[in-house]
Amino acid sequence: MAMRLLRASYFKPDAPSLAVLRQFPQKPTELHSHEFSEVVVINSGRGMHVTETDRYPVVAGDVFVIVGDTVHGYEDVDDLSLTNVLFVPERLRLPVRDIHALPGYHALFTLEPRYRRENRFGARLHLATEQLVRLEAWVDELERELDRCEPGYQFVSLALFMELVAFLSRCYGRNRSASSRHLLRIAQAVSFLEAHFAEPVSLEKLTEVAHMSKSSLTRCFQQALGVSPIEYLIRLRVRKAADLLRSSDTKIVGVAFHAGFTDGNYFARQFRRIMGLSPSDYRRLSSAQME
Repeated sequence: MAMRLLRASYFKPDAPSLAVLRQFPQKPTELHSHEFSEVVVINSGRGMHVTETDRYPVVAGDVFVIVGDTVHGYEDVDDLSLTNVLFVPERLRLPVRDIHALPGYHALFTLEPRYRRENRFGARLHLATEQLVRLEAWVDELERELDRCEPGYQFVSLALFMELVAFLSRCYGRNRSASSRHLLRIAQAVSFLEAHFAEPVSLEKLTEVAHMSKSSLTRCFQQALGVSPIEYLIRLRVRKAADLLRSSDTKIVGVAFHAGFTDGNYFARQFRRIMGLSPSDYRRLSSAQME
């Protein structure tokens, strides 16, 4: 059974669920998983990134995301040095704003990890030398902030991490490999849904955005995200409604409308199906937890 790396071993108790771990050099490691996710930056050298089923070559400039439950390790290392930027997505509570409008964000952080085996790692991000140097400067500054723990370091650390995420997302959006372009087409559909969730959206419109057939888009959504495009939209609308229920005193019928639901009864049914309780009970529970 693969070893599992625990949060407590890498994150400071009062730190913002971020850490920088240098592997200079990266030695061969047995298969393991984490209680956190990580952005892996290959700084120099080469080696083999291994999973339970596959082996992929990595070289300087490669950047990829390891989701916590992924079992992986390294073999056949040749002067391999890498940096892991560790993060706990559910604890960061980043003000994501318009990051979801970047197809590269969805492609790099969600789709590529799930399509990795099918694409034989061909959709990974590879940075040019100048891009790698710029990224390393950000990571250096993030590491300094986390080490010094000066007043305001949590705020600055989150800002630096958000810059890093946006930079990598934009870089991925300019990726020209065939495998990457395929993921970006799916990501464009996801970004469209994120931007237009409150509007009427049809499967036909999504196929136009992604330049894919209905069957291909539905299959790819199901494979990458575990749901159909329409189910993704419903869950997205419910998530937006939950945010409004927690953060505003807008009447529930207004919440439903702002989240893209035109029928209050349908909204209530879908909210209960996904969240496990009614909108009014959810608001009441959220208010009690904040007191």
